[in-house]
Amino acid sequence: MATTDKYDRQLRLWGASGQRALGNTTVVLIGSSACGTETLKNLVLPGVALFVVIDDDDLDEAAAGSADGSNDTSSSFAIHHSPHLTDSMLKFSSHSSNFFLPPKATTMSNTSNAAQASALLSELNPDVEGYYMSVPSLEGINYISFLRYLLDKPPSSSSDGNNITDSSNSNNNSSSSDNTTAQRQQSTERKLLVVSADQPSSITLPLSHACHLHSLPLLLLKSYGLIGQIRLQTPFPYHPIIDARPSHRIPDLRLSSYPIFDGLNKVVKSVGKMEQIGDSMEHAHVPYVIILLQALEKWREKSSSSNDVSPTDDDSALDADSATSLKKPNFPKTMAEKEEFRNIIKRMAKNLNTELNFEEALREAHMVWSDGRISDNVQMVLDRVDEESFYNAAIDSAMKMEVDGGDVSVLVPNHVLRFQLMVLALKHFLVKHDNYPPLEGNIPDMTSDTARYVALQEAYKQKAEMDRLEVQGNIVALLEECQRRSNGNNIRVTMPSDEEILTFCKNSRYLRILETRPYFAEYPYQDPGSDIAKSYASICSTLSMPNVDAIQSEARDDLLMSTMDPYETDPIQTPLLWWIAIRACDAFYDRHQHYPGKHDQELALEADVNEVYNLMIQIVSSLGLTDSSDLIKEYLLDASKGKDLAREVVRYDEAEIHTVAAVVGGVASQEAVKLITGQYVPLDDTYVYNGIASIAGVYRF
Repeated sequence: MATTDKYDRQLRLWGASGQRALGNTTVVLIGSSACGTETLKNLVLPGVALFVVIDDDDLDEAAAGSADGSNDTSSSFAIHHSPHLTDSMLKFSSHSSNFFLPPKATTMSNTSNAAQASALLSELNPDVEGYYMSVPSLEGINYISFLRYLLDKPPSSSSDGNNITDSSNSNNNSSSSDNTTAQRQQSTERKLLVVSADQPSSITLPLSHACHLHSLPLLLLKSYGLIGQIRLQTPFPYHPIIDARPSHRIPDLRLSSYPIFDGLNKVVKSVGKMEQIGDSMEHAHVPYVIILLQALEKWREKSSSSNDVSPTDDDSALDADSATSLKKPNFPKTMAEKEEFRNIIKRMAKNLNTELNFEEALREAHMVWSDGRISDNVQMVLDRVDEESFYNAAIDSAMKMEVDGGDVSVLVPNHVLRFQLMVLALKHFLVKHDNYPPLEGNIPDMTSDTARYVALQEAYKQKAEMDRLEVQGNIVALLEECQRRSNGNNIRVTMPSDEEILTFCKNSRYLRILETRPYFAEYPYQDPGSDIAKSYASICSTLSMPNVDAIQSEARDDLLMSTMDPYETDPIQTPLLWWIAIRACDAFYDRHQHYPGKHDQELALEADVNEVYNLMIQIVSSLGLTDSSDLIKEYLLDASKGKDLAREVVRYDEAEIHTVAAVVGGVASQEAVKLITGQYVPLDDTYVYNGIASIAGVYRF
């Protein structure tokens, strides 16, 4: 089957540009648990470029070592191509919790978890290359060096043999940083997504830190008994969203702008006044856009509330040249004015019961007074991008951060620089056009004869193309200024493609950015008592993260609001309460290096329950929720009900149920596609799934 045919259905969701982004993406899975392999399955099927499964496995220590036989995974990495399937890999047990990882008893003794998962996942899509890396311990990996290695030297089937090995030292020194910076600039379109599945903080925190330093998106997954959760960490500095795909997209007809653009003015003039059209068929097929504009002029003539200078006749009001010397006319504002405007439309109709175009005009009358300028969400994006910061990021080869005694280069990704470049071009456009963004150029279906509809459609398309060319000219001017400031040095930002500029202009009314706190910055605030939290609190104090405090403040306010919205049927099933319980289990692990519930004795289990409950209280206090709402007071601070929650999660004993893992994997892969394609709006921070009540919630921490 041809690739285009295979992916036909998903192309309808994210288009050719989204599919290209998927085809340029490497997915790294840390841990081969059920929710991890379910996530990877849902990314292999739509066609990512390649994936690497990494897991610890004592059965494959030879593969985990470096070329010289060393097991120091911080200085060299051995990545292997997926092995061919064997009969032993296909022997499954009905008790297996992972479809892609049968129990060891049914498999060959020398097959690692990572190798087996990689082999089975590779069978799903021959267009996707699968690799694996087995290590003695996931905690022994230097993730900063490893991710840099993958960025600079991604696995390839064209390499010599199945082993893709880097035996060179990957220490974090300044010379290697300069080399890797240059190499990364040669492959700016290649993307890397990191997924961590069911890993403790001793792995997720250094991984989060490494992803932040390398400006990579990270998904942290956990399937714990009947509870699942996903933590999304956006790359530095943020995740730009150009094509947000809003559920309700208002047609961009520019009826509230003044003066109306020349092309639309000519179409309106060509129709003439509605009362002069004698033919009933012709009268019933005038597009509602023209009806609304003519009704607006009639309303202005009759409106005594307008203090603005009004034109003397309809034609001059619609003439862009003559109108520039006039003040902007008034628009209906009050309920009475809007009702009068609708009455004018009704009086313009010959027979309101049979003329669909007038019914459409009444239904869409709000477009006349709806402000077509940029929204507050877009203004927030504009406020985040300034020219000086852009020039500094585009000209400097990298920002240097000192990590573990060495310099690490932190780059603003090229696709973010291109986004910032287009945002700056948009800001220049808005200044010139009264804060109106570029015209989209599409018009909705409407009752009309073919000739007038085509003329109207062509007018909007031509204006949209003129706006796009103006934005493109602004981009060229900004690039020239960037080159001038560079004093002959190379600049990192590249000219966006025509397709990128067109997509940006069409979606300029819905631009968004998503920025979450790095997980390693969030973790210490929730449990400041653990040793690992203390170590990362000190790291946070040395990094430049200007918006972390603002995000934390907003997240705390959002969290307080979330406590006031419990699950109505059974408040104790509110996902937030279960997140606190699972977070307490993580805190328990930090102190004991194992999760609660590992004992057979009832007294030991009850001791775990008491400790988990005490940790839950500490976390609630750290989050500032102690006095937040009745939900927290009644179902968590109350010792009896709170210990019921703790007892349930202790009973789980870190068990992974495949049905819960499948839900987590499905949601995680959906969010991964959003991050990869830059389309749709990903979830903001943390998704919690309660498998007991089959409900979910999204929270910011």
